[in-house]
Amino acid sequence: MKKFAAILCATVMSLGMVSSVFANPSIKDVTIEEQEVVVAEETAQIIPEGKKLVVVEADPEKYESREAAEVVTKLNDPKTMITMEEMLDILKVDTTEEIKTESGNVIQPLEYEPVSEFADLVLTDGTTVEYDIDGEVKAVKVTLKAEALKDVKDIKNCVLMQIDSKTGEVYFIEIDEESYDPETGEITVTFPCLGPFCVLEKAE
Repeated sequence: MKKFAAILCATVMSLGMVSSVFANPSIKDVTIEEQEVVVAEETAQIIPEGKKLVVVEADPEKYESREAAEVVTKLNDPKTMITMEEMLDILKVDTTEEIKTESGNVIQPLEYEPVSEFADLVLTDGTTVEYDIDGEVKAVKVTLKAEALKDVKDIKNCVLMQIDSKTGEVYFIEIDEESYDPETGEITVTFPCLGPFCVLEKAE
């Protein structure tokens, strides 16, 4: 009996080791919960009647960009390990060139790592979802909550990474301290487009 217990214990430990090798450890199973976002007044004016902006589970099969689909699929797959460098390589982001956030500040993406899975910011009528507004790419200012942003020591070390689901273009969005609630993880930011996004944090 003791021998059987020892073998069982060793098997469980081995499975745990395999799991840790293939998982994305920095994510820690953190998802950005599905929710209807609060839109700013200027954004409300461009939302078609009968539709609303929501955050839903990422659905790479709906993306036109193969690169965007590949990156989102790999990051969200708990059995697949992908680094920030690999993600940017797939998305054809040249890290040897100067990269700026949507606020115009220089950022070094390789200094960051994802701390949440990707989720999709989409337009919906309650039945279908769209990754643009009236067929156009438009910026939207919204307020949403993210579990990965709760009780962050320094919000300046966090940014959102968004990918245009049609073109694969990558955006880095800074989070304003004045628009951040550490207790709830609520933020107000302007997304340059609709599509998948995740939370990045500067690696220690």
